[in-house]
Amino acid sequence: MIRKSSIRPKEASDDPESDINPRPDRRPDVSNIERSILDTSPLPMAALAGPDHILRYVNRAFCRLARKTRDELTGKPFAELVAWEGCLALLNRVYSTGEVEIQIEPERTEAQSARWSYTMWPVCDAQDHPMGVMMQVTETTQFHQRAIAVNEQLLLSGVRQHELRETAEKLNVQLQLEIADRKRMERALVHSEKLAVTARFASTMAHEINNPLEAMTNLVFLLAPLQTNSEARAYIATLEDQMQGLRRITTQALKFHRDGNKPAIFKLNAVLREVADFYRPQAEKQGMIVYQRIETDGTILAFRGEIVQVVTNLLLNAFDATPAGGQVIIHLYPAPRWLCEIRASSGYCLSIADSGSGIAPQDRARIYQPFFTTKGERGTGLGLWVSAGIVNRIGGSIRVWSTRRPGRSGTCFSVFLPAEQTAFTPLRRRAK
Repeated sequence: MIRKSSIRPKEASDDPESDINPRPDRRPDVSNIERSILDTSPLPMAALAGPDHILRYVNRAFCRLARKTRDELTGKPFAELVAWEGCLALLNRVYSTGEVEIQIEPERTEAQSARWSYTMWPVCDAQDHPMGVMMQVTETTQFHQRAIAVNEQLLLSGVRQHELRETAEKLNVQLQLEIADRKRMERALVHSEKLAVTARFASTMAHEINNPLEAMTNLVFLLAPLQTNSEARAYIATLEDQMQGLRRITTQALKFHRDGNKPAIFKLNAVLREVADFYRPQAEKQGMIVYQRIETDGTILAFRGEIVQVVTNLLLNAFDATPAGGQVIIHLYPAPRWLCEIRASSGYCLSIADSGSGIAPQDRARIYQPFFTTKGERGTGLGLWVSAGIVNRIGGSIRVWSTRRPGRSGTCFSVFLPAEQTAFTPLRRRAK
């Protein structure tokens, strides 16, 4: 449909290039690079938003054509500012149908050689809902018509290219997420296979150990009445306790879960002294000094045998890492408030530190994985994995600090164990 405008656009006598910039906070919007390209275009262009066709952006050529400044144009309805015949109806049609429209003025006399065409195309959001209309005004003389048509096609192709680029970027992001999910699934599968192998290995070893363990238990039972020395009887009693612990471990391995007994309340300080006294001869033989700093009794609710297993694993690891003349420190103290707030529970900290060679940075992230060991043939790679599982099961946590700095090397494992009463009052309560 071709309509002749009653007010033909004229060039303004002043140049409004220094007017106020377009408002980038209104939609439809353009980026800084796109705005710079449109501003330098010789073709008058404008962006209109909503069914009322509010002018959100006009370039310099459009300001000169309308003979108004950007301040006078932006933020106001098109119909109140520019009375170009036929434009309002064309804007309404493009906004409602979503179709590209081109309207050319009729032929003029030789004195009025300039003709104008209005090209309009819709601007939609991600859900293809109309947001506004882009408008381009072009002088369509006989010599310029073909060049203008090509320019319009290039402009529309640029819009389409921008849409395709956004689609490609979204697909690339989805592809990267799918690749990451696939890698996580592969790692989980490998981990589950390792756990399955560990279960079969533990069951086999426990079954084979049970027979000689039963014979050793009977021999200790027969040997106990023959000892008259009190020190020898104490050693035999300790040996019986350790063998009972070994029997419990093999039974759990065969069942591959915790024993059916209920957890009991006991004191950590007694466990630490018991384990430290039992392994003190080994430390002295290796030329190490073991210090104990017990600042609390550490009453907790857990399986005592499991906690003995954790302390034993950490202490023996410290012995293996510490050379002759080194030292191992066992420290039990109330957990600091900040840690209790993180764990949402009152509790105790048990740290076992050594002055050994330290753990290499690349190994620290793997020390809790099954079968990973830095001890070569001497290690199984199961001690820390089992210990971490026991601590996590009762709501605790285990952390490690280590350095290999010459003259100051060493490692410290810190275990948080929740107290018997886990209720904890934060230092700062959230305001209601």
